[in-house]
Amino acid sequence: MTITVIFDMDGVLIDSEPVWREVEKAFYLQRHGLTLVDSDFDAFTGMPVMIFLRKLHERHCLPAQDLRSVHDIIVGQVAEKIRQHPEPLPGIFDLLAALKQRNIPMAVASSSPLRQIDNVLDTLNIREYFSVAISAETLKHGKPHPEIFLKAAEMMDADPESCLVIEDSLNGLIAARAAGMQVLALPAAHQRQDPRFTLADQIIDHHDEVLPFILNN
Repeated sequence: MTITVIFDMDGVLIDSEPVWREVEKAFYLQRHGLTLVDSDFDAFTGMPVMIFLRKLHERHCLPAQDLRSVHDIIVGQVAEKIRQHPEPLPGIFDLLAALKQRNIPMAVASSSPLRQIDNVLDTLNIREYFSVAISAETLKHGKPHPEIFLKAAEMMDADPESCLVIEDSLNGLIAARAAGMQVLALPAAHQRQDPRFTLADQIIDHHDEVLPFILNN
């Protein structure tokens, strides 16, 4: 069986989750005097940013009519910070090269907007490795719904059971499991002890653990 590897992006290809939080914290402090803490974000990691913004505005009774403008400002600021100071995950370039050398098909399936996916692939100069790049923003359902992974498999002409997903978030892990795929979990340091990550086939610390998993399974 030919395996297809599907990568999440934020927290898997690039260490961008801290950038999202930094930008969103600064934006809401400056515009609304609202102090956000890390726990405000954890439940929404892996989900489309618009879902987080909508829930945030509801919880704090903030105006909702300008959500699209807020979304675009935040996405633009995150994109600029990533272009200025990209932080690829350790080992990602070696992993991508090793998978390509073995002719293993690869895709990106991210909750970030497509323009942000394009920004990261171009900034890191890794677009050549991926046959498909798909954003949950173009779909009806975001993670933890499995739609994005099922759509990625369909676009890659791959059976879900032959797909291996690499995810850093619980929402992405749940989505991949619901799609009937194998999953490697690469959680952030502050989430590593969360027992829910044991839902993954394996919890990894580094990208150099991916290829051995593929070769041994």
